[in-house]
Amino acid sequence: MDWEFSLLNILMVIGFYELSHAYLYYKSRKVRKEGNVGIRVLDVNEENALALNSLLFRNTVIFLSNKINEEVLRHEEGHTKQFNYLYVYLIIVASLLPLNTLIAIPAVFIGKFLLWKMERDADLYAFVNYNIRYMSNVKRPESRIERLKDWILDSHPPDWVREKEEYYEKKYSLVKLLLKDLFS
Repeated sequence: MDWEFSLLNILMVIGFYELSHAYLYYKSRKVRKEGNVGIRVLDVNEENALALNSLLFRNTVIFLSNKINEEVLRHEEGHTKQFNYLYVYLIIVASLLPLNTLIAIPAVFIGKFLLWKMERDADLYAFVNYNIRYMSNVKRPESRIERLKDWILDSHPPDWVREKEEYYEKKYSLVKLLLKDLFS
């Protein structure tokens, strides 16, 4: 019986992931293609973009406004080049969850770390291939609680960390960057 729930969970994860990418792909319009990366626009007036990197929808960057920012494009291009660890991780967790629901607790933390890693890898791709660093005018909060909250609630490491020189050096792990940010 547990394997049936596991299979159902896996099908739900794949279905949700692929259907959400299909929705974004077909609601957006094609603007251009660079190499094997298609660039599309879904004008919802939000200054952001996302990369489609699933089984059926790959190598596509969708901008959420008509303004195509080249720096954001290079970051998202990095996502199209990377293996989608998070997708595979979600499938693994979905298959194991019916066996023991306590898996969900560490799964959230591991999933968050994988997301940070994928975002950092995309930032490193843009830096190494195009010499693009993330720039922001967001100030680092004085409060450790506020900094921790920003780490937890954002899909990327915080802006003030992404701007630092050491963020672009692979010898500094994300854990080290997190601890340094929280305790300095």
